Amino acid sequence: MARLRDKVALVTGGNTGIGRAVALAYAAEGADVAVAWLAQEPAARSLVAGIEQHGRRALAVRCDVTREPEVRDLVRAVVERFGRLDVLVNNAGIQKAQPITQTSLEDWDRMMAVHLRGAFLCCREVAPVMMVQRSGRIIVLSSQLAYVGRANYTAYSAAKGGLSTFTRALAQELAPHGILVNAVAPGLIDTGFDPLPEEAKARHAASLPLARLGTPEDLVGAFVFLASDESRYFCGQTLHPNGGEIMP
Repeated sequence: MARLRDKVALVTGGNTGIGRAVALAYAAEGADVAVAWLAQEPAARSLVAGIEQHGRRALAVRCDVTREPEVRDLVRAVVERFGRLDVLVNNAGIQKAQPITQTSLEDWDRMMAVHLRGAFLCCREVAPVMMVQRSGRIIVLSSQLAYVGRANYTAYSAAKGGLSTFTRALAQELAPHGILVNAVAPGLIDTGFDPLPEEAKARHAASLPLARLGTPEDLVGAFVFLASDESRYFCGQTLHPNGGEIMP
């Protein structure tokens, strides 16, 4: 299928894990894809090659989404290269498991900055581009921890909870301009980067109705759907691919 034929997508944190899977899925559906990355440059280069293997144009830009000038330069580079911007995936994020008593102010501030300030800056910069087009899709990566929390993940849970509310507020603001804002809130996804030990992952998987952890590839259908015309009546909604752990 080519549900995103000739669309232009930007995926932040796109060179590894969930972002990488989404970027490749978008290319397979006919989109040109830009990815913002901060570390692991070889992974970014290989992703560009993977996108181009689908016959689509690709761009990789190093960007710290917490830095206003870098986000401005990122969006400018995408528009200059492709001429438009149809889809933004706010995927950039960090995770750190620690008790609240061991969470430093620096750790807390960094968690909020990457998730909340990063999403704010990216959305603020792409919104004018999409407003001129009178169309666009913004997809925010939230988490089921925005709804249930988890011990030792207070900062992460708070940041993701903020993103969920941010999504609903922004959806109301941008809908009159033809821009649809929605979110995906996965459960525990085995990306290879989660700090949980393997035995904890195994216990968690066994507790799920589907009895396994999710993979990045399990999520791409939700991201493709929300980026496509098929989601034209979805506004301020959150999809929950979590193996049945929570059923909101």
